[in-house]
Amino acid sequence: MAANFAGKSFATTTTDLLFLPVSGILFVLAIIISIRFKGKGNFGSAYLFFAGFAGCWFTAELVWMTNELYNQLKFLHYVNDYLYLSGYPFLLLFARYYLKSIESVISQKMLAYAFLSTIVFFIPTFYTTYSYNPNATLVQILWAGIYPLLDAILLFPTVLGMILFFKGNVSFLWSLMFIAVLLNIIADSGFLYLDVNRSYYSGNPIDILYLWSYVLFSFGIYSHIKIFKKQKMKSYGNLDELK
Repeated sequence: MAANFAGKSFATTTTDLLFLPVSGILFVLAIIISIRFKGKGNFGSAYLFFAGFAGCWFTAELVWMTNELYNQLKFLHYVNDYLYLSGYPFLLLFARYYLKSIESVISQKMLAYAFLSTIVFFIPTFYTTYSYNPNATLVQILWAGIYPLLDAILLFPTVLGMILFFKGNVSFLWSLMFIAVLLNIIADSGFLYLDVNRSYYSGNPIDILYLWSYVLFSFGIYSHIKIFKKQKMKSYGNLDELK
């Protein structure tokens, strides 16, 4: 935020240099906890998928920085998009395997709330995408709306996770993971609005939400690494050992 007061150019450079270490720290933490769980149980599988997500997005941030700081290489825009998009299935599978361990406490009412939230988010967001591109082809509309679509899908397990937190079924540290996903979804919506208005630039204050998303992810993973080390768990996938 402070960098924006010094001008867009300085904000862009500052933000690009911030994203790389922040996403890199998350990737390292994800690798550490994946190795410690060794893929055992639902949580072990969840962390393997999370490491895949962190790896995709760290690489995407590296490509983004390279593209912005070195000669504006146009072809890297497409590489960057594919890397970001590749991370979404991993993140969705992470949420799926985590929630699988506590599906016994998930009621039909919770599922209904989560589904309703997904629909309420997706319809106006996708409509906004279309309204700003009325002459675009169906393929172009779908490509422009792919991020809102993936965010809407991610919103379903995220809402479930937040409901479980408020009901006391998961710890605050676990909830940091879902808060991080929620921040990323909000940031994507803001990015979409700014992008269609041609007012987005790298370093825009909306990027702060992306940075905080990485930070909260990292705190969540780090807390689980400490718990794992302290308790030296003998079994995997037991929620009580991670609360």
